[in-house]
Amino acid sequence: MRNGRGRKRSKKHLIIIRGLPGVGKEPYARKLLDEFGCGQIFSASYYHAMFNWNRQYFSRNHMWNRLDVFRAMEDGVDPIIVYNIHSFLSDMWPYITMGMRQGDYQIKMMELPQGYPKNPFSINQLYRICHCKIPKQRFRFWEENWQEADDIWDVLNDSSSIYRWQYSREEWNLY
Repeated sequence: MRNGRGRKRSKKHLIIIRGLPGVGKEPYARKLLDEFGCGQIFSASYYHAMFNWNRQYFSRNHMWNRLDVFRAMEDGVDPIIVYNIHSFLSDMWPYITMGMRQGDYQIKMMELPQGYPKNPFSINQLYRICHCKIPKQRFRFWEENWQEADDIWDVLNDSSSIYRWQYSREEWNLY
């Protein structure tokens, strides 16, 4: 079969890992990257750490992370692994939309720990794992406002996500 006719083109991978701080998203992302042997990991946490976790910059840091993911997709990076808290469906919507628009990404969402929120760590455990740097009320907020998603369509069809992002002027949304 010359010229690739009749061959099914394999899709690239976009993996979105969501979970509360302290559940092991970063180590799991690194493990996945090792299994693939190539690719890139993205998280707004890299930017947060650069600016000493100053909340004033959080919105901008997430915007930069979305732009990094968009550019990686444009460059054809495989796999792309994104980990953040993603407690709201609208937090994942831009990444899933990018992957869908790109057309050649197989998109997978994962929650850590598996089965969350039915099998969560206690807030006290997470507070200790994070060296008491994140207030317990923040963990409670994320836990109480966690939006479940069985698949990417739950995210893409979420009306509040569409409303939040429909007029965004970020580069990935002007594509």
